[in-house]
Amino acid sequence: MFRIRIIGCLLTLALSISAAVQVNEHIVFYSSVDQFGQPIRLSGKISYPANKPAKGLILITHYTIGANSEAPSSTVTLDAKPFRKDYALVIPDYIGYGVTRDSFPPYLDGELTARNCVDMLMVARDVLDSLQVRLPSDSIYVVGFSQGGATSLWTLKLLEEQYADRFPVKACFAGSGPYDVAATYDVAVSTNRVGLAMTVPLLVVGTSVAYGLNLQRDYFMTPRLDAMVDEYIASKRYNIGALFCAMPGMQLNLWMTPDGMDKTQPQTQRLYAGLMRSSLVHYPLDNDPLGGEIICPNWTPKTPVYVFHSTTDNVVTFVNAEHLKRCWHDVPTVTWHLGDYGDHLQSMNKFLLSVRKQLKRAR
Repeated sequence: MFRIRIIGCLLTLALSISAAVQVNEHIVFYSSVDQFGQPIRLSGKISYPANKPAKGLILITHYTIGANSEAPSSTVTLDAKPFRKDYALVIPDYIGYGVTRDSFPPYLDGELTARNCVDMLMVARDVLDSLQVRLPSDSIYVVGFSQGGATSLWTLKLLEEQYADRFPVKACFAGSGPYDVAATYDVAVSTNRVGLAMTVPLLVVGTSVAYGLNLQRDYFMTPRLDAMVDEYIASKRYNIGALFCAMPGMQLNLWMTPDGMDKTQPQTQRLYAGLMRSSLVHYPLDNDPLGGEIICPNWTPKTPVYVFHSTTDNVVTFVNAEHLKRCWHDVPTVTWHLGDYGDHLQSMNKFLLSVRKQLKRAR
């Protein structure tokens, strides 16, 4: 049994090229579980067009954020804007944001985040029914970019394996996701380059939190970065733009210690084991002296899946899409949209435009 609480009904204006569209928004609190399997109270947002029927239901799994003010329950996220005037949207806050903003996020724990998203989906369906929001069918779409791209596939996996009858998914759109988190670390170490410095503490501390690894921050992070974590990351006061300005420089060794970049060290091996748990797929790099096992998802999607990734992505390296395609190259339900779509932000805009066009054709 889920406890549902709705705070108000906010009438907002979503600006479009053609006209202003009224959208109803509800902040929802619901019950789920944390990384220890214990009950936890989470939050998120439901929105739907106020003056016309919704064309469908979309579960949006959001990208990495910095400030709590960027959480879906606090704002209109960039990945929601293209769809909110036409669709009913369900957008969960991940653990560490919204009502749990005082907690450090168990970053990229795909199985946990998928469970949290599905739990909100259950509550959202009941809320929409109680509000008499008419939907054209029981089917839903799942859309996510960046962290949300990986989360969208973890969520689809859970929905297909355990909730196929209750929540049939019409299509899943996964953009530029870190599907191979361990290989992403390997690439960063081998190139001495990181797209966003804030991802270093998120991965080190977030992975430790997710899997109870008790990793020492100062073992992995340089004194400069370690001194910044509580103020800039854990406080949730700084948005992505502010964090980028506060932590300039893409050389990994500016932010990570030599031991933290050495997989032969015991603590680093524990971190890497956690990164493997967060990886939906894994292929060791050719230049990896320690080698490693190949991991493919123990699941093949029955739902149409659209995987989008730019070859020149400067934040989530293209190796993630390459490794996923190695596992799913012959899966007929998966369509690949891989090419030079620009950097991470540019490709996000193109991804959302592509999803919007595909949804329009699907109706």
